[in-house]
Amino acid sequence: MKEITVIFFCSWKFAATFPVAVYAMKMSFFDTIIFTNIGGAIGVLVFTFFSHLLIKAYTKYWPDKCKYHRKSKTIFNKRNRWLVKLKTKYGLPGIVILTPLLLSIPIGSFLIAKYYGERKANFLWLIFGQIMWSFVYTLFYTQIKSAI
Repeated sequence: MKEITVIFFCSWKFAATFPVAVYAMKMSFFDTIIFTNIGGAIGVLVFTFFSHLLIKAYTKYWPDKCKYHRKSKTIFNKRNRWLVKLKTKYGLPGIVILTPLLLSIPIGSFLIAKYYGERKANFLWLIFGQIMWSFVYTLFYTQIKSAI
């Protein structure tokens, strides 16, 4: 049961699941790596699929919202500026690195689906990034656990 719980929560918020898996559920290093990566990969695949469906539905039912209209004044808020800066300055590697760290898997999958299209390599990069972060998180929390 604890494995299913870790897989489910890793598909939503990747970084927050590691302390729970290591400390509360007392999983070993390899169990933590395996089950968090399974959950992360399932999350990437599911949310990528739903992101594409959401984007297609939006363009189908509200096509006038998707067309470029010259607005007299564009309103930028802090979040919009941050997303534009993330995309232009760091690109795909920035989204891949920040998705397991700061963003959540649903948001990272949606950003990649929206800005970089349906190329499978983009989502493989997202899965690769979460695998790398899982090793970092697991090493960090198991070292703290062994020190205590």
